[in-house]
Amino acid sequence: MLICAILDQKIDSRKNGDDCTFNGYLEDYLSLETTELDPVLKEAFAAIQEKEPETKIAVGLRSEINNDAISNQIIRYKDVFKLNGKPLIYPYVLYLKKENNEKALLVVPYSSYGFIKAKGLYYCMTEPGSEFIDCKNDIVAICSDSAEKIVDTFTSLFTARAGALQRGIDRISFTNYEDLKAAALKAAEQLKEEAPAVLAALEDRSAKISEYVTEWFLLKKVLYVQYMVNKNILNSVHEGNVKKQRNQAKINADEITFLSYSEMWRTTGAPAKEEAEEAAPEETPAEA
Repeated sequence: MLICAILDQKIDSRKNGDDCTFNGYLEDYLSLETTELDPVLKEAFAAIQEKEPETKIAVGLRSEINNDAISNQIIRYKDVFKLNGKPLIYPYVLYLKKENNEKALLVVPYSSYGFIKAKGLYYCMTEPGSEFIDCKNDIVAICSDSAEKIVDTFTSLFTARAGALQRGIDRISFTNYEDLKAAALKAAEQLKEEAPAVLAALEDRSAKISEYVTEWFLLKKVLYVQYMVNKNILNSVHEGNVKKQRNQAKINADEITFLSYSEMWRTTGAPAKEEAEEAAPEETPAEA
């Protein structure tokens, strides 16, 4: 099934569905009084709608964690499998059928490490076993603070190969795997440091805990998959030995630090390091 056909079937909350919060024409979404977008996305989406009036958008598209995906089994981040329902949320998916071609752009709101989240979501969206696996060459993921870049990328979906487009986007955010890894480790540590105070202030922590677990999972996912798809690393570092490459990819993913599921429920708001000294975590970030 093609990408637009799959997305058209998603039922949003307006129709009592749980697939997404909105699914329909971009023009209709932009006209809703309840629509809240940051300035960059507001400008970008308005420009896209003007250029391509038939564009549709799925907002807050949700999906389950694919327990059977090989990469997820190797990463073995146990906490993510404790999450119920559809914890993965794809912020905005713009899609369009044009001249017998169907394309989609996954858009993640800009943040310091949003580009890593965008890649992680893309890998989840297109991994083996996903309903979008056969559409992976029709989807591009972007996180940008430039409305013009988002618009240009959407327009280019129909004139350039998705892989080439994605590589161009990636090069803006990181130059090599080590740069990506350093950014992912920093993002993980930042989440770990902020989580105790954020969670302690909430009456109901469940949704935020799910969000944190998902964020750490995506960081692990990117470090694992991005390493495995790098043929240059396979040949120059591991001499063509995929088993060695896979082992190192898992080691890289294990370097992502996090608070365990139980730690986040117990936290009183003290810095994570202080609480870790008081009680051993249920599981350690680095798993054998």
